[in-house]
Amino acid sequence: MAARIIESVDTEPAPPRMVLGSQALDSTLGVLRRRIADFEAQRDLAASTDFPAGQ
Repeated sequence: MAARIIESVDTEPAPPRMVLGSQALDSTLGVLRRRIADFEAQRDLAASTDFPAGQ
């Protein structure tokens, strides 16, 4: 892990976040998918607060 962290310094652009380990990646992706689903479920609510066009 330490070697991968050190190598990331030379990556252009450098990653703002790193997930190390396949289990950690799977878990992180699962959390993000659930968050996206939660936001998508609010699409109508969000759109209902838009200003009318031209205002």
